[in-house]
Amino acid sequence: MKIYLIRHGMTDWNLQRKWQGNVDVELNEIGIKQAENLKGRFKNEYYVKVYSSPLKRAHRTALPISENIKSQPIIIEDLKEAHVALWNGYNINDVKKKFPKEFELWSKDPWAFVNGVESLAEVQQRGVKALKKIISENEKDIVVVSHGLLLRTVICWVLNLPLNQHRNFMLDNASVTTLEYINGNIRLLNLNETWHLDLERIIHPKTVEEEL
Repeated sequence: MKIYLIRHGMTDWNLQRKWQGNVDVELNEIGIKQAENLKGRFKNEYYVKVYSSPLKRAHRTALPISENIKSQPIIIEDLKEAHVALWNGYNINDVKKKFPKEFELWSKDPWAFVNGVESLAEVQQRGVKALKKIISENEKDIVVVSHGLLLRTVICWVLNLPLNQHRNFMLDNASVTTLEYINGNIRLLNLNETWHLDLERIIHPKTVEEEL
């Protein structure tokens, strides 16, 4: 079974390098175009279900992919992005200036307690739990649409990497990362696939999740 992990399309907050967390930011024009490109990318793939975070930017990305199989995305609460209420709406540089101690603690300690910010370990824990539940319910290929930070923590789990290694790879908006699950084992087939995004026309600025 293949599991296609997709990061949601672009938002204005991505362009402005702002923390979004669970703020329900909509896709911008670029993100909507990316979602349509994903529909084309998956047109000839065989998959039976599409799962999505409930946040609008993920759900709107999932909708066109679901249209290929004449279904609706299945909403999974645990696929939400990290809860970062303390930093929502701030540019990454502002966070480092205004909350230096909190940010350093959160960055270095996977189980750090920072009031108003979910630890990386907690994000990974619920992301992996959601993925395991999804796998248990399926035998055929599926698509999962979620968020940059959550997906990177899940990929660390797949690769048995320490959580701080999530900074060492990128997931572009609307990128596709493919996992394969066979006989109880899960492995990474490809990471951050973007060929479907028409690179000549769709920009790929570095967003806050890539700068942590």
